[in-house]
Amino acid sequence: MKLERLQAAIGYRFRSPQLLREALAHPSSTVEKRLEGPNYQRLEFLGDAVLQLAVTDRLHALFPSHNEGLLTKMRSFLVNRSSLAAIASNLGIGEVLYLGKGEERSGGRGKESNLADSFEALIGAIYRDGGWSKAKAVIRKLFAEAIQQLACSPAALLGNPKGMLQELLQKQGGEPPRYRCISQSGAAHRKRYGVVVEWGAERLGEGFGSSKKEAELNAASDALARIAPDKPLGSSSAAHHIPG
Repeated sequence: MKLERLQAAIGYRFRSPQLLREALAHPSSTVEKRLEGPNYQRLEFLGDAVLQLAVTDRLHALFPSHNEGLLTKMRSFLVNRSSLAAIASNLGIGEVLYLGKGEERSGGRGKESNLADSFEALIGAIYRDGGWSKAKAVIRKLFAEAIQQLACSPAALLGNPKGMLQELLQKQGGEPPRYRCISQSGAAHRKRYGVVVEWGAERLGEGFGSSKKEAELNAASDALARIAPDKPLGSSSAAHHIPG
């Protein structure tokens, strides 16, 4: 029943149940002879490549204005070990892993490495069982929410909004963005700063924080959220003119 629920959660039913079992077989289960057949390591190797290509293909299609460096950072965020383990945990993969006794006793069902590795193996198994189109469809479904979050606020998730904004503006030419403090309020121990980020004659975004640095980071995040990926800066959807 747990395997049925897993297949329903990923939106794919295996034609070969053996491939699904292999994708869930931790190396300890075969070393201790608790499960006959291969463990998930070969499928993990395959799944890693399929996952990288599918996520790259999706980001390339969705963000036509982003350069190679930014797309690489986005992909790394989506397919790092922690991200994959989180998806695997949500799918309940830990509950259906085949583990050796020692790995079971040591909490192997919740280990980040086991969850991430088995998720990659599952992707490899789907590719082997149903081909590229099926694997790509599953990956697109499972990563849809995370990619949408990146689209809405890439800097907040990737952690370097000022660097990302400067990188995005470099291809437009001209001067780098400027950060200007426009407000300061509160008592000395509870200051609140307001900052705008400007580029040429345009105000790209604004942000607030308990320090100027925090306000600048939030302003850069706001700018990245406002800039439409398919329109040049200077359009009404990308930025607004600085008054006065």
